[in-house]
Amino acid sequence: MPLGDEQGLEAALQALRARHFDAGGGKCDYDALGGSDEHRQLAERLAALESFDPKRVRIAAQTAFWLNVFNALVLRDAQELARARRVRDVEAFFEQPRTRIGGLDYSLDDIEHGLLRGNVPKFGRFRAPMRADDPRRAYTPIAYDERMHFGMYCACRSSPPLHVFGAGALDEQLERATLEYLQREVHVEQQGALVILPRVFHWYRADFGGEQEALAFALARLEDEAVEMVDRRRGKVKLRYADFDWRLNAR
Repeated sequence: MPLGDEQGLEAALQALRARHFDAGGGKCDYDALGGSDEHRQLAERLAALESFDPKRVRIAAQTAFWLNVFNALVLRDAQELARARRVRDVEAFFEQPRTRIGGLDYSLDDIEHGLLRGNVPKFGRFRAPMRADDPRRAYTPIAYDERMHFGMYCACRSSPPLHVFGAGALDEQLERATLEYLQREVHVEQQGALVILPRVFHWYRADFGGEQEALAFALARLEDEAVEMVDRRRGKVKLRYADFDWRLNAR
């Protein structure tokens, strides 16, 4: 039986990850990816979504669907991203319309900030990406999950690894993606007096409930020894946010 649009995109992403990424999904051989069968199949799956109605996506699968679309678009157009020389070039990559789904155009920012984050401004901006009467807002996932920040792959050195999501195991998959990223990127130093968090917690701390809530979110996913060092400080902890490395994460 042929795969449906959602399942076909998921399968194409899985095949691409297996062929062109390292074991952890953190680095990609973009040179080999560019002309590969996996890249062609992924592009075909994305093109097929032009006539796909996102309302067909079940509630439990909505976040998984849009995460997979986001990640697939980044990978399909990664050669363009590889030519970026400034951070502003990278920002423009995410701002430009990249796909048409159900007759409506989407940029990566539209998917991230308009749908997955619930139509709130991206860091440094003051306006939400979608107006109140924008028909795309009807496809916002009903269940908000702040862990989606760790499921979006942006092909740079500070990006979470590439993960592929499915409706049946989304909670487990998102938690695994979050754990892997935070255990790699969060650093507890000076015997617990200093905690260095990934930049996303600075940009979007409100998504986690605030600065202290973001810290608690991260600490809850660290090894016990690190958490105990922070706990012994009784709240006297300094936070620092790591720089974000936008350079391409090529193998």
